[in-house]
Amino acid sequence: MSSSYRKGKLLSGIIYLHRITDVRMDGSSLKNLKMFQKMCGPDALQNVLLTTTQWSNVNPALGAEREGNLRHEDFWAGLISQGASLKRFMGTRESGLELITKLIEKEPKPLHIQDEMVEKGMALVDTDVGKFMNEELISLQKKYEKDLENLERERQSALKEKDDEMERILAEEQEKARERLGEAAAERKLLSDLREAELRKLEEAERKREEDRENNDKAVIAVASKDISAGAHIMALFKPYRTNGRLIHNTSDMKEFQKDPFGIKIQYQLNIAFIPDVIAKTVSGIVRHGVNSNNYIIYNNAFYWAKPGRRTKIGHRKFHIFIKY
Repeated sequence: MSSSYRKGKLLSGIIYLHRITDVRMDGSSLKNLKMFQKMCGPDALQNVLLTTTQWSNVNPALGAEREGNLRHEDFWAGLISQGASLKRFMGTRESGLELITKLIEKEPKPLHIQDEMVEKGMALVDTDVGKFMNEELISLQKKYEKDLENLERERQSALKEKDDEMERILAEEQEKARERLGEAAAERKLLSDLREAELRKLEEAERKREEDRENNDKAVIAVASKDISAGAHIMALFKPYRTNGRLIHNTSDMKEFQKDPFGIKIQYQLNIAFIPDVIAKTVSGIVRHGVNSNNYIIYNNAFYWAKPGRRTKIGHRKFHIFIKY
């Protein structure tokens, strides 16, 4: 979801499915529903269809009663009050298309977890969903540890009473509890590992951005001599001279000068108080293909100035170098 959000792809909606044949919502269903609500956030709930299924497998009156309970009690009432809609899927193609059509008409919106992870740069475990998952896993770990303690007391009691069959059953239950405890611990470790991996990824991205900033600060703009006419310097006295340049990060790398050029404007800093000096530099500029130390380029809100003697020969081509200040 983070990847699609970065690409500008938003969901028009989500269909949350629930079997109307279920007599009640068990603990697992309620936890999934809470996690789903935290994932969506209040703004995206308007694009959620709480959809009941398997209507052909239940008495219509009983199904309607259960649907009413879902709507009005603590199960779905909170989500519906925030904009979610309660719909039925009747198991037919037409019914499915009707649900999809309702969502296509909605304005696509980002999910809360997308905003947290992409806009706020949070690791999964630090999001509302991640915190909920971690709290649930901690609660499960404590429960399984308590179960193991109780089972061990009961097993020791069975050993004292020499009840071999009960001791065997309790030992099996202990093994199952250990497996469940191990699974919960493994899932918590997975969340922790994901957090570490995401933090490393964020740090690497920031390091890369810092390197890019440093490289851009050191970059120069190279303008091929052939792209500057002899009269360019005089023209620049009156208006910017349009030509092409290349952003070069390493002037020692010939491949850098093979980059695709982009449009630039060479401008001239004119000081009326030094007219004779301007005329002399203008004549000098014409001889040297229209560039001297008064010429500059503005690129990305930064000034790049041409400096005397900063011409570089790459292969058979010559380039004027403009340095960032």
